[in-house]
Amino acid sequence: MKSLNNIRRQCNIVKPHIGVVTNVGEAHAGSLGGLSRVVKAKQELVEGVRSGGILYINADDERSKRLDLKRSKAQIRTFGLSNTAHIRGENISYSSKGITFDADVQGKKISIYIPTYGKHNVYNALAAIGIATSMGISLSNIKQGLARFQTPKMRLQVLSSKTGHTLINDAWNANPTAMKAGLGVLQQIAYKRPKVAVLGDMLELGNISNQSHASIGEYVAKSNIDQLITIGSHGRKIAESAITHGMNPKKIFSYYRHAPLITHIKNKVPTKAVVYFKASRKLHLEKVVQSLR
Repeated sequence: MKSLNNIRRQCNIVKPHIGVVTNVGEAHAGSLGGLSRVVKAKQELVEGVRSGGILYINADDERSKRLDLKRSKAQIRTFGLSNTAHIRGENISYSSKGITFDADVQGKKISIYIPTYGKHNVYNALAAIGIATSMGISLSNIKQGLARFQTPKMRLQVLSSKTGHTLINDAWNANPTAMKAGLGVLQQIAYKRPKVAVLGDMLELGNISNQSHASIGEYVAKSNIDQLITIGSHGRKIAESAITHGMNPKKIFSYYRHAPLITHIKNKVPTKAVVYFKASRKLHLEKVVQSLR
């Protein structure tokens, strides 16, 4: 979905019988030209699912409510945690190895475990349950499949390091919604251990770039993070915003290259700390993670 008409062209070729809009977020807002055009791009999937097909929509996502579902030829199904939905999750519980929750699938209840982290992944699991049930897969097989889920590389990978730190490699890419979700995972995994966030430039945000980086700084300032380390010029804006919103400047460090960042983590971050890494692809934070490992 790099530009308008991408999804439409793909739907014309594939003619999908099942579609899912997980959310309408900031990803590709820069290349598309703003959040309103992200909605317009995702509308192409709403209209692209074939007649008689099924379209799953996140019942809790505010921007998804801007989609014109009346223009869809598919049956509309919903998934969510807060609002009424066809596939609904509840009783979420976090552990050191993942998440358990109860899924209500149109009146049938089942307990689910996923070996990954974050409320956003509960939403992803609910969407997956919807897709699978639409294809006639039994709830018991769905339960087994989700329990065997493997996290893709650089997406909330929890790793140990030779320095003694626990590392969360979430460096594949970044936008504000994903970064906030990842910072929530840092809180869950670290619990009472020191929490360190290494955050860098979020690119491809266009005219919402400044406000997006500022919003992350505000979020960090309110999140009980023990250290904020930023990299890049936009990352610096996160640091400045965190200070503006009350975070102790002595807990904030800004760098522009990998080497001093790695040295800082080795020498100035407590060994029991959990360190979370998130930035756009061009910053290659996975190289920092690899060096620490």
